[in-house]
Amino acid sequence: MPDRAQAIPSSGADTADARSGRGRRLRMPIAAVLVAGFGSLMLAAVASVLILGLVSASTNTFTLLNDRADLALAGVEVRVRHQLDPARDMARFVAGLIERGDLDPADTATLSATLRGALAAAPDVTGLAFVRPDLTGARAGRLGGGLVAGPFDGRGETDLPPELLSGADRATAQWAAPRWMKEGGTSYLSVYQPVRRDGRYLGQVVVGVSLGDLSRFLATFYVEQGVNAFVLYDRDHVLAHPSLAGRSLDLSAKADGPPLPRIDQVDDPALAALWQSGVPVKALRKRVEGRSVSVAGDDYLFLMRSMTGYGQQDWIIGIGMRGNEMGTEIQRLYTTGMVGLGILLMSVAVALFVGRRISRQVARLADVADRVRAFEFRAIPDLPDSRLRELARAATAFNAMVAGLRWFETYVPKALVLQLMHRHGAGTAFGTEEREVTVMFTDIRGFSRMAEHLGAADTAKLLNEHFTLLAACIEAEGGTVDKFIGDSLMAFWGAPDEQKDHAARALRAAHAIHCAVREDNRRRRGAGGQPIRVRVGLHSGPVVVGNIGSESRINYTIVGDTVNVAARIEELSSSLQQDGEDVIVLASGVTAARSDGTVPLVRQGGRTLRGRTGTMEVWRVVVPEEAGESGEAERVTKVGGDD
Repeated sequence: MPDRAQAIPSSGADTADARSGRGRRLRMPIAAVLVAGFGSLMLAAVASVLILGLVSASTNTFTLLNDRADLALAGVEVRVRHQLDPARDMARFVAGLIERGDLDPADTATLSATLRGALAAAPDVTGLAFVRPDLTGARAGRLGGGLVAGPFDGRGETDLPPELLSGADRATAQWAAPRWMKEGGTSYLSVYQPVRRDGRYLGQVVVGVSLGDLSRFLATFYVEQGVNAFVLYDRDHVLAHPSLAGRSLDLSAKADGPPLPRIDQVDDPALAALWQSGVPVKALRKRVEGRSVSVAGDDYLFLMRSMTGYGQQDWIIGIGMRGNEMGTEIQRLYTTGMVGLGILLMSVAVALFVGRRISRQVARLADVADRVRAFEFRAIPDLPDSRLRELARAATAFNAMVAGLRWFETYVPKALVLQLMHRHGAGTAFGTEEREVTVMFTDIRGFSRMAEHLGAADTAKLLNEHFTLLAACIEAEGGTVDKFIGDSLMAFWGAPDEQKDHAARALRAAHAIHCAVREDNRRRRGAGGQPIRVRVGLHSGPVVVGNIGSESRINYTIVGDTVNVAARIEELSSSLQQDGEDVIVLASGVTAARSDGTVPLVRQGGRTLRGRTGTMEVWRVVVPEEAGESGEAERVTKVGGDD
């Protein structure tokens, strides 16, 4: 039998193997490898996937529907919790004011004003009250699009919730069953938070939330995602459903259960038949119950799970969808499989044609590469062009490399060329780490208008003097000036050296900037110049710090959400800075809580930052004379751990 290896042309590598005494290996053409190897593997792999896909189509489709249901169920649960959790947080906040002695529970007028202010900052909350043990107190609520507040007297009323009467026996907040609100004409949920000071029961904070917004959210959810979602209080009563959006039901006289619509009162025949004729279906997700319902010849699939945390009664959140969606998914999968099989057959045919063309080009490349390995640069012919883009680029690059090596060889000994060609360059690894720092942003208010009347040299001089003034205050407290951005400055404390008191240092630096800018503006006004109005924002938190950049250019800087929050706080100060006020310094509650008490601070309350959800507690740095001038000297305080 003839030796198959003799039918394959010898290459430089074969010759080297023979010289080294190693046995010759059987080497196959690239065209054969591409077609017989890669093509057959693709055929076997795709064919197996197609067969398994068709066999498991129903399971895969049901998994897809369950994933979709999980997302929708999670969206409904998140929306419900986002509406109800602020009520619990507000109850704890007001209870904390009373327990710490910041709010006198016997002062009805002050209670009413405080409750009204707290309610104004929480649009998801419908009503807020404090009830003393004698069933008197104060309350605030939303009525007719506005806020009302006043005293509360429940003495003599017979229809009081049991949670209101059992506050002295509880230590934690408790959600009550839904109740009907006559003034608003809607059902609502309430949370009751007992208040104690030194072990003595002072009363309860009551927060109510209307359930009307939930149905409006589910109606929007149906329009945007095509998913019919609902929330059940129990098997017979509905908390929220898209069909209830905009409807007004008088449930004040309802005696057979909570003041909620029954499951057969919503415009959803499939939901009405859920428990009577629904057939249980095995779900692929834990804690998810499935039921199939047939109504008027149409099949519906319902997926549900329970939600806890709002009273002793577990709620049910669910989603309904038409059953024909599963058949559509299976048909789509089958069509995709047929198209994939056709493409696979075409790929094998193209691989046969292209493999032959590539093998000739690669063979030439391998031959000249052997000559490069032998440093025979002068004897290497140019590689021809190719219609294949990658091979054409490889030929062009290889020809250019050989031409460069020829020139390189005339200046550098061949041994050195060998070392350079085999050198493995390792990229520089820039070390980074996570740190707790305090970030400062400053900005000049109205700088663009100021610069319009200055020349380039005067503008640069003004900024240089201004940044010199600020940098001196920052560096005096061990801060690092990171960068100058136009008329803005960014600095931080806590890196590169660890500073446990980085927040206190930043506050002291901000206070020094406050004083320095005011003093500088007095000088400017005395000289007939225009004062510079400055805004400063501070925030503390985790960042990534280290050398950030490319191998050719790096910067030691910080990145992270803490930087963004500090910039937003500085931006917020523009809305709080009064006309004629030289400097305003705002710090987050996180930074203020870490103050060492040497910097006077005034609480500004919860504020909303642009581009971020929720509110953030904000404090203002003041100088003593400024606090006296504004009539708020009594509000200047040292901030402890409670912000």
